[in-house]
Amino acid sequence: MPENTEGERYLYIVNYEEDAERKRAEYLFNNWEDGSIERPSGLIRIAKGVDRDELYERLVGKVPEEQVGIYQLQKVDTNVEAENVIVEQRIDASVDAVETFLDYVLSKKKAVLQSASRNEYELYTKKGRAEVSYTLKKVDSQIVVRITIDGYPPAPSFLAEFFETELADYATSQSLDQQ
Repeated sequence: MPENTEGERYLYIVNYEEDAERKRAEYLFNNWEDGSIERPSGLIRIAKGVDRDELYERLVGKVPEEQVGIYQLQKVDTNVEAENVIVEQRIDASVDAVETFLDYVLSKKKAVLQSASRNEYELYTKKGRAEVSYTLKKVDSQIVVRITIDGYPPAPSFLAEFFETELADYATSQSLDQQ
């Protein structure tokens, strides 16, 4: 249940390495429907280990006092937790065929390889960002595909549905080929 934060104000700081990350965060802020989100104008700095009154006094000596605000910040703990979803499917095919299929499916979602040795990928969707990894295990004459999806809702559930559908369709097509 969302916490009632009416009247409370929060400063969100989003660090990013690439412009695409900045654009995703900016899009979210610009299209948020609840409450109000404004982009502060002017010069914004976070000061630590300074004499706040001395700095404030010097600032209001340079610009009118009504143009200067000073706020005390403290980190806020949230109740938001990451989700972990696992999708499993048995497929009658060779390991190479299944791996080739998984490469194709991941490329459909524009997954970015993070670790080839651990089959770890990063995906961005309209539903959010998630980390995806998979393992393949031979059991009898079948390959067991296990896809692990980690992220914040709703991305993991959305991607789980996608992978379940793709793997089920592929498993059906391979069992028909075996007949």
